Amino acid sequence: MSTGDYTVPVGLASDLFRMTPLLAVFAGAMAVMLIEAVVRPTDRWLQAGISGITLLFSLGLLVLVPSDGPATAFSGMLRFDAYGTFFNVLLVSGALIVVLLSPDYLKRIGVRVGEYYALLLFALLGMMLLALGNDLMLMFVAVEIMSIAVYVLAAIKREDSRSVESGFKYFILGAFSSALLLYGIALVYGATGTTGLDGVQATVAAGEAGALLYTGMGLLLVGFGFKVAAVPFHMWTPDVYQGAPVTVTAFMASGVKAASFAAFGRVLLVGFLGSSSEWVCPLWILCALTMLVGNVAALVQTDLKRILAYSSIGHAGFALMALVAADGSGSSEPASALLFYLVAYTIMTLGAFAVLGLMGSEEGDTTELSDLAGLAERHPYLAASLALSLLSLAGIPPTVGFVGKFQLFMVAVHEGFVGLAVIGAISGAIGVYYYLRPIVVMYMHPSEGSALEVGRATRVVLSLVAFAILAFGLLPSALLPFCRVAAASLGG
Repeated sequence: MSTGDYTVPVGLASDLFRMTPLLAVFAGAMAVMLIEAVVRPTDRWLQAGISGITLLFSLGLLVLVPSDGPATAFSGMLRFDAYGTFFNVLLVSGALIVVLLSPDYLKRIGVRVGEYYALLLFALLGMMLLALGNDLMLMFVAVEIMSIAVYVLAAIKREDSRSVESGFKYFILGAFSSALLLYGIALVYGATGTTGLDGVQATVAAGEAGALLYTGMGLLLVGFGFKVAAVPFHMWTPDVYQGAPVTVTAFMASGVKAASFAAFGRVLLVGFLGSSSEWVCPLWILCALTMLVGNVAALVQTDLKRILAYSSIGHAGFALMALVAADGSGSSEPASALLFYLVAYTIMTLGAFAVLGLMGSEEGDTTELSDLAGLAERHPYLAASLALSLLSLAGIPPTVGFVGKFQLFMVAVHEGFVGLAVIGAISGAIGVYYYLRPIVVMYMHPSEGSALEVGRATRVVLSLVAFAILAFGLLPSALLPFCRVAAASLGG
């Protein structure tokens, strides 16, 4: 099969050809592990450099190598379409930013563990598989690849009891949610005789869905609800975000959430689209509770990490609004709004955590609001970068966060979920207060801290993030067409 100047091989070779971006990440992870085992360099820049090159190579393959359109591989377990490619570009880009931030931060907090970068890459591999998954069992394996690596990353600062505690909590609750997810998959298989999303869709379309299938679907909602930190499955989020190292928290808040929503969206909008009347009501309730609880609980927090944790919960609720609005309408606009919003959330979250990473030390991360006092006086650039990210998270124009929320509210109202849009607007208004608190502390409180050492990589990241927040906020048309193409490929 010919595509431009490329010739796409057939059979197994064709499947492997499509897998090259993922295989590149796997090869990079193995290379980092071998270097740590054999060479054991004291300077972790070598591992960071190899990881960065690996991610750039994988990103180049995703963007530059043409594909021959939507296709399945490995007996239909993977689906290569614009939707999966879109998420993989987002995931690899986010991981690259985390790798850029990591060397200086790890040195600052005294963590000299070479496997950190290998774990990042293995977690990314699981995320990429999750975005391409077309089979529930493969999705479960991808979730475990991602989760096990992130459990270890959360506890990577072994001498810090809070880091170890966060990793342990995440592991215990994550194992419980994985068990529910697996049990749900077993019930779906029992009801349909298949774990492939296409087969599940055919069963639902034929009107053969019964109580067993809907019970399995309910357990899938619970399992994915945990991964995206939806209420009431959010209990782990504040403690894990606070205890884990800042770069790991950034990776969880952006990558894990985006990958989980990629799989969640594919399961609901492909496998169970024909039964949307059965899941839209519980998902509506989850969405409303998640928006309200996340934003209200953040009001009383005094640690910026915990504020961003509850913010992450609230934003999960906003993203769920798109899935509720896609309840069998046949339109790809809700899915397009979801994709745009996840890009926006990833950008502004990484920007906020990039600044927080500068406040870490071997004694621990100093992320209390009082630690930000006078930051605008000491580091105007850092204060402006953090303020821009927080304003975007609050949905203040002309940032990308405002456009993302506007897209979500628009599709919710258009599809008839006006009540949910009203709850979202109220939740967003509540969120403005706690996003403004750190800005007030930075600009209006007297300086109390010392100067921070800002590395070149961090400056590059902050500049890119600030540019993206304003560029996609002022010119959303630069991103929206890609979102619409990716969303339309779900039904292709």
